[in-house]
Amino acid sequence: MRTVLESSDDDSSSLLPLVVLGKKWQAVGPFPSGMREHPFAYSPLSASIGDDDDDADIAFARLPYDFHQTWPSEMGVGGRVGWTEFQSDSQGWVAVKYPHIEWKQLRADHGWAALQFQSFLRTSLSIPSLNNCSETPLLIDLIQGTEFALIDIQEPTTPTVWYAGDVYDFGGTSAGRRGKGDEELSHFARSLAVKPGQYTLLVRAMYEIRMFGDPHNSPPVIRLRVRVKVDDGKVELGKGQNIMPDLVDGWFMGSWMSIPLRIPEGCDDVSVIATDTATHQIGLEMSRIVTVRSGQTRPVSIKIYQHGPIEKSLLALKLIFILKSEGPDRTESMSIPLKHHTLTQPGPFKMTHAISDGHMPALVSYAMVVPPPFINPTTLQPPPVILALHGAGVEASSPSWTKAMPRRQDTWAILPTGKTEWGEDWHGGSMTDSWSARDSLQENLTKIGVKVSDQTILLGHSNGGQGAWHLAARYPDRVIGVIPAAGYLKIQDYVPYLHLTSNHYADPALMGILMSALTPYNNDLYASNLSNIPILAIHGSQDDNVPPRHSREHVALISAWEGKNDIKLLEVPGRGHWWNEIFALPEVGQFLDTLRPRKADEERKEGFTLTTANPDETGSRAGIRIVELQTPGRLARLDVNARQWRNGSRIPELDLRSTNVKRIEITSGRGAGVFVKSKQTWEEEMSPYQPRAYGPMIRLLASTAPIAFVIGRDVQHLNIAKRLAHDLYVYQRQDSEILSDGDALLRIAQDELLGSIVSIGRPEDNRLTDYLLKQCKIPLAFPTKSVMTLNDELVYEAGAGIITLHPHPTHRRALACIIAGNDALGLELAARLFPIRTGVPIPDWVIIGRQATWKAAGGFIGAG
Repeated sequence: MRTVLESSDDDSSSLLPLVVLGKKWQAVGPFPSGMREHPFAYSPLSASIGDDDDDADIAFARLPYDFHQTWPSEMGVGGRVGWTEFQSDSQGWVAVKYPHIEWKQLRADHGWAALQFQSFLRTSLSIPSLNNCSETPLLIDLIQGTEFALIDIQEPTTPTVWYAGDVYDFGGTSAGRRGKGDEELSHFARSLAVKPGQYTLLVRAMYEIRMFGDPHNSPPVIRLRVRVKVDDGKVELGKGQNIMPDLVDGWFMGSWMSIPLRIPEGCDDVSVIATDTATHQIGLEMSRIVTVRSGQTRPVSIKIYQHGPIEKSLLALKLIFILKSEGPDRTESMSIPLKHHTLTQPGPFKMTHAISDGHMPALVSYAMVVPPPFINPTTLQPPPVILALHGAGVEASSPSWTKAMPRRQDTWAILPTGKTEWGEDWHGGSMTDSWSARDSLQENLTKIGVKVSDQTILLGHSNGGQGAWHLAARYPDRVIGVIPAAGYLKIQDYVPYLHLTSNHYADPALMGILMSALTPYNNDLYASNLSNIPILAIHGSQDDNVPPRHSREHVALISAWEGKNDIKLLEVPGRGHWWNEIFALPEVGQFLDTLRPRKADEERKEGFTLTTANPDETGSRAGIRIVELQTPGRLARLDVNARQWRNGSRIPELDLRSTNVKRIEITSGRGAGVFVKSKQTWEEEMSPYQPRAYGPMIRLLASTAPIAFVIGRDVQHLNIAKRLAHDLYVYQRQDSEILSDGDALLRIAQDELLGSIVSIGRPEDNRLTDYLLKQCKIPLAFPTKSVMTLNDELVYEAGAGIITLHPHPTHRRALACIIAGNDALGLELAARLFPIRTGVPIPDWVIIGRQATWKAAGGFIGAG
């Protein structure tokens, strides 16, 4: 290992040997691509290249290019597709398109879903030797490609390792760009150490309508780029991705900052053991020592304590870090520019907040705060705060977004990030990020003597419009009004899941289990929670991105639950998906003027139905909340004085009828009480009830502390942990740590692992896996090598792997997970199912087999 702690400020990249990447790409395709199906390992080439025991990816890398060779595909004329050659341009971009395909005909019956396609590309890659080392450290960027693999021409290793690409082009955002030019790799490039030699680079490219947009009458095009260079081996501290609050009248608008630390692959692990600043008005504190593994980037979260206002003359904050590695401790310093604002000249400013359980944050995030044009200090009851959710791929700090906020006296708006520009579609962790930002607003404005309302109006556009529907339906008591603009109904209706390859092979009962993992995110099923809540839906009549039908369907569903037609839909003639004045319409101001707080007793008397599929991410309605389900993962409904049970009789004080509800919480004047269902009655519990965490698998990302990847002795465990840690940082900005099984067990004994835990490996290879299974809380066992049992059912197939949730060993509100396999391939396939993006239907557990490489979920051995 190299011990390198030099600063990366000096440019020595010109002295490094060059990686030679081919400009000619050979591709096979197009093949159909099911929406968010790629983690299932599906590749149509696996069905037709090599024998069952061969690695199809290696076979594809070695396959001679033959223009006449074809493969079955429903997208090609005659049901066949073949080879195509593409050339990268001077900037490295490759345009993957197939103009000879009858795209208009394909979309005629299935719409957008039929346009989604995938291709498999390959090119040459020559990796030089660096100082005669056995491995060369690399930085690799795959922009707008799904995943890539490196195949050694001489000595390929199995199983093939696939690395996720930066499919959303986070590298092109303000946090990802290293400079103004187009030559540099992004801050999100992956760090790898690879043996020098000749390789075939494989890339899986997928056309997603949500990302690339509707091509209309033109052929759909995937624009991807690969950049590779030798890593200079220097630590990167705070390069472009710092999260720092702005100052208003000398006070930081946030008590947290985040500074990323990247350690190149091949170097020693580095720990940040302390941090300080030379500015006497400020104190800094880290919750614990942060260890960054070789090849990993971690955001270092720092608590800010301010002892007095900062003068405007201070334009930068000097930070001092003490770093520890194999050698002596080293001090690194850096300066972060400060941005000052005043309330006398209000403008949008950046506020930071932490997703935390009170200890070490899972991440530090930022939100933009848009002050009102005029602040009246004598206002006794300020208007509700606007919580505004941006669209997919939009930065919260974008001027076009901040300028779109309604400008009204005393009305503050807060624009959360949602973790990233894409986030989790305002589900799960993105929803937590939103409420965390909203909750932090008053705390920060108190520093400058400003009081804001505790009432909230939800507003959003496009993906954020869907998010406004989503957040309001999950936390109806937290909002007094909703303005969703151009919001789609749910992800499965925006780009339908009609062309899942899994549907052609898997038992429909299995597909039902998989799709049930998306139940918590189905806004239509939660429409009952929005009955009689003031809503003004907005949609352009000519919207070709999110058709107006989505808003119309929302309105129809809520009206059905209300039993009347009071909900407002403003369909603006001639307008498309976005226009700058969308929230400046007169109807918006009139709607805001009518909003008033709702009273719980009046809501209960009027009646409603409360719906949830996951109590852990659903709040109360009129002070009544479902806190536990009879059958986890199934939809639950609680009728509260619901109109369907009245039959014209007098309304009782509280008529409760339920489906799949075990416990509820009712808040009254004397506090909150928990009631458990006993036959047809509800009995109050005297002992305190401890809520539990629920799946599906993606709920691991809702961790309120860094996610812990725990590895055993196998080198494959570390490789997987580093891959997943990188993916979490790129796609979620989530902090994660990589621990040995011994360190993890010690931290558990000391009650210091508070967030999600992911144990990688079988019990004979990983002591934490062994410890969890010995608690006998799930019916999983590994009786002998290369075998597993679930519910006493034997799974002995080579290439089989499992990913499963497990109760957290110390905290009911957190989750644990086990990823294991019967062999290296099984572990590899199971690890690919770890959730990184939204919309992938993975429930609480899945056993995957090697046939998934060509049958998708049809190759799953079980799920539940």
